[in-house]
Amino acid sequence: MTPWKAKDNTDGGAKIEIRKMILEHIDAPSVLECFAGEGKIWQACYKGLPYVGLDKKALSDGRTTVLKIDNLKYLRSADLSRFNVFDLDAYGSPWHQFLIVLKRRSFVPGEAIAIFLTDGLSLLTRFGELPHGMKKYVGIPDKMRVPCLSRHMEYIRVLVVVNAIRDAGAIIRKA
Repeated sequence: MTPWKAKDNTDGGAKIEIRKMILEHIDAPSVLECFAGEGKIWQACYKGLPYVGLDKKALSDGRTTVLKIDNLKYLRSADLSRFNVFDLDAYGSPWHQFLIVLKRRSFVPGEAIAIFLTDGLSLLTRFGELPHGMKKYVGIPDKMRVPCLSRHMEYIRVLVVVNAIRDAGAIIRKA
C-alpha cells in the first residue's frame, strides 16, 4: 500500500471551475492565495489579476508576487483590506486562516468578497478533535473531545461558516 502524501491541486478541475464561477461576481478581484503551491490555480484563474501568493517554500515559476512566509504570520500582520478574494486551499485545515481573515478584514455593506476553502480536516475529526477556533462556532467546549465528529463534518462546516460570517458582520450570497 502506498502511503498518502499531500499534493498540490488535487481535483484541480472542480477547483478551477468553482473559482472562475465565483470570480465573475467580484468587482475588480484582488487575490490573496495563502497556499500558493505549484501555481496551477494561479495560471488558470488569477494570472493577470492583482495577486499575492504565500507559501512556506520558495517558488520560482514566474509569479513575481509570491512571498516565502508562513501565511498565519502574514494574515495576522498585513493589511487585508486590499484583497477581496481569499484562496485558502490547504493540505489540511484552512480554518485558522479563515477565522483570521474574518476577524481582521473589515466588511463593507454591499461589497462582494470571495473566500475559497478546501478542507482536509476529516482525519483529525476521526479522533474527536476540531481546531479550537472552530469549536466555539458549533458549541463544543475547548477541551472536549467528541467521538465520531467526522460523521458530521458537512454539518460542522456549515455551522462554522454561517456563525463565523455572522459574527464578522458579513452575509453569505453564494456558497
